[in-house]
Amino acid sequence: MSRARGCFIAFILVFIIGLAIVLLFLVPSLKNNSSSSKSTEAAATGSQDSETAGKEQSVGAFAPGGKNYLFLGVDERGDVKNFKGRTDTIMILHIAPWGKKDVLISIPRDTKVNLPDHGANKINAAYVYGGEEMLVNEIYKLTGISITKTMLVNFEGFKSVVDALGGVNITVDEPMHDPLSGADFEPGTYLMNGEQALAFTRDRKSAKGDFDRVDRQKYLINEIFRQKFNVSIVGKAPQLLNILGKDTKSDFSTFDYINLGTILLFSNKDFERITIPGKTATIDGISYVVVDVAEVKEFLKGYLK
Repeated sequence: MSRARGCFIAFILVFIIGLAIVLLFLVPSLKNNSSSSKSTEAAATGSQDSETAGKEQSVGAFAPGGKNYLFLGVDERGDVKNFKGRTDTIMILHIAPWGKKDVLISIPRDTKVNLPDHGANKINAAYVYGGEEMLVNEIYKLTGISITKTMLVNFEGFKSVVDALGGVNITVDEPMHDPLSGADFEPGTYLMNGEQALAFTRDRKSAKGDFDRVDRQKYLINEIFRQKFNVSIVGKAPQLLNILGKDTKSDFSTFDYINLGTILLFSNKDFERITIPGKTATIDGISYVVVDVAEVKEFLKGYLK
């Protein structure tokens, strides 16, 4: 997976540059064009002939005609930029067919899986042991979702982007005081800078622990899109491109940016926000989120149509 200049904020930048081309040639087929989607079914379920694989794509993988973009927050700090850390955030943006609501799906990083050659592990270790391929395969086995494209962003990149955007207004519902994440908030609405936003999303001291944490991540990402994803961002393009060129890693092409950027610009940017169902448990002294695969897939059917 090659380095790319941009994360989800860059979609709007490329969209503005290519607006005329998009409107003339791309808009009619954006949401139904799935030719660039990755096929992960064979890797997850064993070899299949082409007829079986085609059937699996339309039946086993959710939302024919939709696309699924995987965004990973890598636990990597300071000047380190090798994108080899554990995936602190695992989030899928499901772009639904026309007329359906787009969905942000979170997978808790402590979700218990069995990794090839590594046995029982948390899903956030999959990228460490097997890179993008292993993580994408585990997500498919767990959810039935085929990933279209993948993007990684590290902590410094996240903070710098939020700062470049002028911060984001976030409402805190309950006291948050976590020395490990740096969160130190009383209830209220804050214009958060990058450092504060990162602390807000990483806090795990609330009652539901990691489940509250992923809910805050989805909320913050939704607010970034809702508050900042408009034409006013064009003036920040040089600064953002410089930041994003250093602190992201992606297999997005220019067409992918234009495609997704166009869709998001014309959407209401108020996504359905969900987390796969699971329960916390301690197994052999290790804390996990334990899920039932059949329950997860049945749950997702209600959102991914």
